[in-house]
Amino acid sequence: MRGDRTAGAAGVWQQALLACVLVLGLLSQASADALDGTLEVRSAYVTVDNGVYQLSARMAYPVNDEIRGALKDGVSLSFDLEAQVQKQRRYWTNATTVDITLRRELSWHAVTERYVVRDLERGELGSYATLDQALTAIGTVENWPVVVEPQLEPAASYEIGVRASIRRGNLSGALRALIWWSSSWQRSSEWYTWSLPR
Repeated sequence: MRGDRTAGAAGVWQQALLACVLVLGLLSQASADALDGTLEVRSAYVTVDNGVYQLSARMAYPVNDEIRGALKDGVSLSFDLEAQVQKQRRYWTNATTVDITLRRELSWHAVTERYVVRDLERGELGSYATLDQALTAIGTVENWPVVVEPQLEPAASYEIGVRASIRRGNLSGALRALIWWSSSWQRSSEWYTWSLPR
């Protein structure tokens, strides 16, 4: 009788372990594929207004059912746009003059059934009916001040580069327990660089 109980308990544990392994495999596969798709800086330029260099840029981000599902399950996504201004040096590596990041966060609001974009620097909120609309808003940057004239040496040449990235933001408690180990929800584009106009 005791042997039957022990064998039965071992069988239950084996089934539970197998179920956990399958769930973990599915979750890791889903997270590995979730950020597949286009992630790039499509265009970028700088204008100068009263000595302030302002960056405007267009980015493309991946759009797929895995991202929609994750957002609706309570995952938020963080979108960063990095901008670096570097002084070009002929016989040495370039010197970084400015390195700043514009941070935005995307989440799903279940009550209104809308995608919410939050600018983490300014605290501004935007609400969108579709994921495509939200990502278009996130991927559009207009007149972002990145450097001012006094930071630049008059005779030096400078290069500016921008890079877009996406990563998993906050998780609900249940999701945090399930995918706390996963780092695959993070991608960055290539650097998009050009000479800073003077």
